Amino acid sequence: MAYVQTLTFDHDINTSLQVGDQVFKTSTSSSGGFQLNSSSIPIHVGQVHNIISLREIQVYSTYVDAGGNALVYNALDPNGGDYISFSKNRVVNKNDVLGYYATVHFVNDSTAAAKLWSVGTGITENSK
Repeated sequence: MAYVQTLTFDHDINTSLQVGDQVFKTSTSSSGGFQLNSSSIPIHVGQVHNIISLREIQVYSTYVDAGGNALVYNALDPNGGDYISFSKNRVVNKNDVLGYYATVHFVNDSTAAAKLWSVGTGITENSK
């Protein structure tokens, strides 16, 4: 049995978060006035189910025991001490620019001679 957990933040969530993204938590501890990662392994919380507002999301999780209760290793710190991060689906959210062609125009506004040493680009074939 799965459950939906509501996460409320003190600040606006990242604008690139969308339904379907995977949510992770990392426990933190204080040291010298800074929040430090107290465990090196992020724990998967679940998948974003709904974005309620700029500061509140719902996460769908399947981590439960036989009674349908959230498992201890997946539970968030009730005091808000966890660092929450997310990852996007690589199949849906590719990072390359898509298109059929590009035009580039370089202009040198200087009165002195200038040399252009390199121009680079990343190309991804998107239709065939």
